[in-house]
Amino acid sequence: MVTLVKHEWHSVDSQFAVELDLNLLEEIYPDKDESELQAILDGVADGTYDVEEIVNDAWDADVEIYWERQYDDWWTDRKGGYEITYELGDENSWHTEPAPPEPTHKCTKCRWKGQKYESHTLYLNEDGSIHKEDNLEFHTTKDVCPMCDSDLELTEEGRLKEEKLQKMMKELDDENQ
Repeated sequence: MVTLVKHEWHSVDSQFAVELDLNLLEEIYPDKDESELQAILDGVADGTYDVEEIVNDAWDADVEIYWERQYDDWWTDRKGGYEITYELGDENSWHTEPAPPEPTHKCTKCRWKGQKYESHTLYLNEDGSIHKEDNLEFHTTKDVCPMCDSDLELTEEGRLKEEKLQKMMKELDDENQ
């Protein structure tokens, strides 16, 4: 059995997967014997057989390939046509989405953990009180918990990222001197 992954590209990479096995190949190629079907499957696995040919042959034979949606990766910087690409998958690409990033910030009062961009921003006056007017005459900002508006602190992952960022900034400063 070989896992195939299908990507549909058009402002979103929609990933689908199907388990290509001898049973499905037998539906597509009813006139071929088991050794010929195994040769096709082996050819797909080692990259010597064109996956697109199988998909086109299935279409011509009126055999439905039931691609199972894996995930969508939305992006907006591309304009133009619609393109489909195929690749071999492995046990790690089947039914998996990219792992979410480790939280870099956590609340000092409740159990919220997340990324800095998920926090809320408070606008503060010079004396530290919360600025409530509509104009933008505030003195500073402060990121707070989106659940309870409490202070945030860095998680261990956040500390590591901050240290890495500070090291990189120092290296850039040293290069520019």
